[in-house]
Amino acid sequence: MTDTNPVLDLIRSAIPDGKPTWTENIAFWMHDPHAGIRLYVHLGRMQPDRSIWEGLSILFLPSGDVLVNRSLGVNVGAAENREYRYRPVVPNQTWTFEFDGVAQRVPPERARERPVVDEPVEAASYELVFEAVQPVFNMHGSDLHSERMHLEQGGRVRGCCVVEGRRIAIDCYGYRDHSVSQRTFTTLDSETWANCVFPSGRVFSLLEVSRGDKRILEGQVYRGVRMQHARPVAVPDLTDTAGAPGAFTITLEVDSELIAIEAETEPLSFPFNLLRPTGMRPGIDTADRDGMVAVQCPTRYRWDGEVGHGWLERTRRLGALRPR
Repeated sequence: MTDTNPVLDLIRSAIPDGKPTWTENIAFWMHDPHAGIRLYVHLGRMQPDRSIWEGLSILFLPSGDVLVNRSLGVNVGAAENREYRYRPVVPNQTWTFEFDGVAQRVPPERARERPVVDEPVEAASYELVFEAVQPVFNMHGSDLHSERMHLEQGGRVRGCCVVEGRRIAIDCYGYRDHSVSQRTFTTLDSETWANCVFPSGRVFSLLEVSRGDKRILEGQVYRGVRMQHARPVAVPDLTDTAGAPGAFTITLEVDSELIAIEAETEPLSFPFNLLRPTGMRPGIDTADRDGMVAVQCPTRYRWDGEVGHGWLERTRRLGALRPR
């Protein structure tokens, strides 16, 4: 679980033949309670043309406003388009996340009513360096010959965001993943991704994915110098497009130990639709009741009294959710 070849964490330089659903994705979040900035980002290869990268940024501002960017661009061998540039400087350890472009200012309540369209546009950018605080969690035990790969890791994030003409210094904790596999959103039924890096250096994560009769339940905890596999026992539900319930307890089983982590989402949340076969469009198409909705929530976690600022992503079909 911890002995992972750094080559696995490199951006793929070629698109394999004969695998039309092969894709590569990078997700990252950071949650800075002192600067009042929270950021969720995703950069993924599209289908059928996997040379096209789709970038998505959701930037929660101290004012309560949200800036959103979605952009597309072509690059076969690097995780880049015209506005995004993500790369592993030291694989399994150090990544840079850079964006320089424009974003739309969108009230979250409006995004729950319709897709994001002609909202006000303004300049925005970020330059962030991620330094790992734990070894890579190699979820599937992948090696260089594996069909699929999913790497996750908690870390310290430093850098800056430039919004509203102001440079805001960032120094906080965050979490990233890097995955390569054959997959689409067409068969997805539900997904939950929760994780947090605590000031003491402890880390937890859980991932739940359901596709028909198949369900993935994976997790990890890192305490001091030891990372352990964790089995999720209690996973947070999603009941509406605003992110309810906002308070719950996550339970993880590590060997014979049960770990209870209390959680409370912050007032801000933001939804987007998962497109088929791949893609992420900010806002919700309320006419498509079978469409998949992903709700992003900055979240405060409490583990044995210690508070950490982490993240929660939950994806469900719109028809299963109450409108807000």
